[in-house]
Amino acid sequence: MPNSIELIKKYAAENLDKIFVMESVTGILENRSGIELKPVENDAKTVLIPDIVMDGLGDYSMADGFPSGDVTVKFLPYACEKDRGKGFQIDAVQDAESAGITSGNLMSEFERTQVIPEVDAYRLSKLFANADAGSIVSEAIAENTIIKRFNAMIKYYQDNEIPLERVVAFISTDIDMAIKNSTELTKRVLQSDYKVGDITFKVRSYEGIPLVPVPPKRFKTAYDFGTKGFTPAAGALDISVMAVHTNAALPYKKHEKVRVFAPETNQKADAWLFQYRLYHDIITPKNKQKGIYVITKPAG
Repeated sequence: MPNSIELIKKYAAENLDKIFVMESVTGILENRSGIELKPVENDAKTVLIPDIVMDGLGDYSMADGFPSGDVTVKFLPYACEKDRGKGFQIDAVQDAESAGITSGNLMSEFERTQVIPEVDAYRLSKLFANADAGSIVSEAIAENTIIKRFNAMIKYYQDNEIPLERVVAFISTDIDMAIKNSTELTKRVLQSDYKVGDITFKVRSYEGIPLVPVPPKRFKTAYDFGTKGFTPAAGALDISVMAVHTNAALPYKKHEKVRVFAPETNQKADAWLFQYRLYHDIITPKNKQKGIYVITKPAG
C-alpha cells in the first residue's frame, strides 16, 4: 500500500498541471501574457483584469511645456464559468491485485484522456465565441491556397497593429496534413523552440508563428458539457485555423483540487476514493478581441 500512496502523491494537482502543459494543445498559452489576473476575495466566480486608458500626444508649448494627460487604470471584472468535477472508486481488492498500479495511475490517465481534451475543446470554442465578428472567415482551404490564407492572417494582424511575435496559430489536422504534403511550404515551415515556463516545445512555425495541430474532436465552434464529458453542440462548425495573440487568451484556474481517500477512511465502501475538481476559464479582455483570427469550414 505505501507504493500506491507515493504514486498518488506523485500525480497530485501540481504534477497534473505539468502533464497538462506538455500534452494539451492549449498548454502553449499558459504563462504567456504577463497580464495580472486578480482574484476577488469572497467571490469565487470573478477575476479582475487591468484595463489601461491613456491620452495620446499633444503639442509641446515653449511657454507652458508639456501638455497634461490622463491615465486611467480600471480593474474590470470577468466571470470564471466552468466548474467541473468527477469522483471515482477503485475496490481495495482489485487495486491490491494490480499491486497498486490502478490507483497510482488513475489520476494521470484521467488527466490525459478526459480533462485535457475537454479543457482544450472548451478553451478553443470559448475563444471563437470571444472573437470579433470581423475576424471570423468561413472558407474551404485548398492545398494550394494555404500560403495565401496564412499571409492573409498575417496581414490581418499587421493591419490591426497587433505584434506577430506573440501570435500562436492552432490548425486542424486536415491543414496539418496539407502542409506536410505541400511542396510550396517545405522551405517556409520551420522547426523552432517555444518556451512555456520551464518547458520547451519543439514546434513548426510559419513566419515565426507557431503552428499547433488540434485533433478534430477538440476543434469545433461550440460544445455541450454534460455529466459524462463533452460533445459538439448542434450546428457547431469545424475550425480550420485559429490564431490568437497571447494577450487575447488568458487561461485561468480558479481552483484545482485532487482528493484521495484510502479504503480505511472511505465511509461508503472498501475502496480507494478519488475526487477531482477543476474551476477554470479562458478570458479575452474586452479590448483584445481583435487578437483572435478564425477560419471555419463552411457549413455542410
